[in-house]
Amino acid sequence: MKIRQQVGGRLLLLTFLVAPALAAPVYRVGDWIVMTPPDEGFSIQLPVKPEEQTDRTTFQANTYKMRLYTSNDEATGLLYMVVMQEFPELSGVLTPVVRLDKFMEGFKEGFVKSLAESTGTKVDLQADQDLTLKGAAIGRQYILSIGESRGLLRAFDANPRNYVLIVIGGDEKSAEVRRFFDSFEIKAAPPPIPQPLTPAKPA
Repeated sequence: MKIRQQVGGRLLLLTFLVAPALAAPVYRVGDWIVMTPPDEGFSIQLPVKPEEQTDRTTFQANTYKMRLYTSNDEATGLLYMVVMQEFPELSGVLTPVVRLDKFMEGFKEGFVKSLAESTGTKVDLQADQDLTLKGAAIGRQYILSIGESRGLLRAFDANPRNYVLIVIGGDEKSAEVRRFFDSFEIKAAPPPIPQPLTPAKPA
């Protein structure tokens, strides 16, 4: 429990630069919430309404939106996270495999290092298997270890966005973990709107 709380707190406060975010629209299916953020191109089910944090990631001279959703289900002890990262159309010249590899290299560098430093435990992320999902060019599952805690991470490339789904405290034997992963769908969405790195000066 302590490790799970540290992970959630670290991601919310340090792994990403926190900024206010508009609440994503949600509705219930049974005892779970269906979240469908506008203009982010996905929907997913979560047991508890998530906290939302927003950051802007720099690509060349522009910034692109990164959104983190964190849902802590105290009833089961599972921690769920969803990350949406926009990227420029220019990256479309790369193959989906190369795009996902480059994204995950950066994600692991920041995620694993920050997590290990904050929890004081060994953090490991190992590729497990390739995945297929309608609307995604490629997907991959990773096994996540944080000290004695275990979890799963799934990453999908759906140009011009990448998605990362994380569960800490369970595996695919858990019905809740399967429901979370199986509920994820990629939806149609408008292209990302980049923002200049430096605001333009008035003429």
